[in-house]
Amino acid sequence: MNNTCFLAVDAGGTYLKGALFLEEGTLLKNSFISVPVDSMGEAAGIKASYQELAVKQKRQALKEGLEIKGIGICIPGPFDYAEGICKMQHKYASIYGIPMRPWFEEVLGHITVTFLHDSEAFLKGAIKLSGLNYSRVCGVIIGTGLGFAVSQNQVVLRNLTGGPKISIYQMHYKNGIAEDYVSKRGIIKRYQELGGKQGREVLDIANAAKSGEAEAIQVFQEMGTHLAAILYEIIRDNEMECLFLGGAISKSAELFLPQLKEGLLGIPSLKLIKKAEDIDNVPLYGVVS
Repeated sequence: MNNTCFLAVDAGGTYLKGALFLEEGTLLKNSFISVPVDSMGEAAGIKASYQELAVKQKRQALKEGLEIKGIGICIPGPFDYAEGICKMQHKYASIYGIPMRPWFEEVLGHITVTFLHDSEAFLKGAIKLSGLNYSRVCGVIIGTGLGFAVSQNQVVLRNLTGGPKISIYQMHYKNGIAEDYVSKRGIIKRYQELGGKQGREVLDIANAAKSGEAEAIQVFQEMGTHLAAILYEIIRDNEMECLFLGGAISKSAELFLPQLKEGLLGIPSLKLIKKAEDIDNVPLYGVVS
């Protein structure tokens, strides 16, 4: 019996999520943990959070009679994925230019540590959990920001820096960029423009929409229309067959899915649009797939 496992880490801006997987990609039950991290804080605090996660997972592995053989970390860009060096300045700014691999080696010893873009991890995980076998697949991640990735024949396409080959968040759209209209801030801004209640977060607005509030319903319907317009030419020109929806906002996909589907009608290649399975944890599955 093989006694090794892998640690998958999803590096968010407020929490680090981690889980252990056996070599064949099977999740080790009860191994999901999360550790708070302040991505706007000092470097020492950020490092401590990553090391805390690693140490806790090492203990969990030992309880199961396992040894962590490698670590995979999905993290947004800009990032040097080959060298494991953060290039972000909007968050994690205090660790800009600092190699992260040594953090894990300090607490786990010499170990293989790999990094990949969070949108790539999402798409890999979505494909894996779906069990579907389309050859051309894309995924959009709607949350604090707007992520996107494409896959051909089970391979997620990358640019020269290791990020997604096709990026949409800064794409020019209407009076700004795509992320101004499809993201947390886009929803909140539009909701307030329509006269919605002040101080509401996206989850509050989604719940209001589900309860029948007109302004909240309109916000999500408009977002679906915007997202379709942003993605239309990309999906058409790259002959995508399947679109997965991810990110926290896609948990309420039923609020914008009709408008998204309507806006993408007429693309002959597109067969399926669906919310990814297990949205909160799908990137962890993608890290080890």
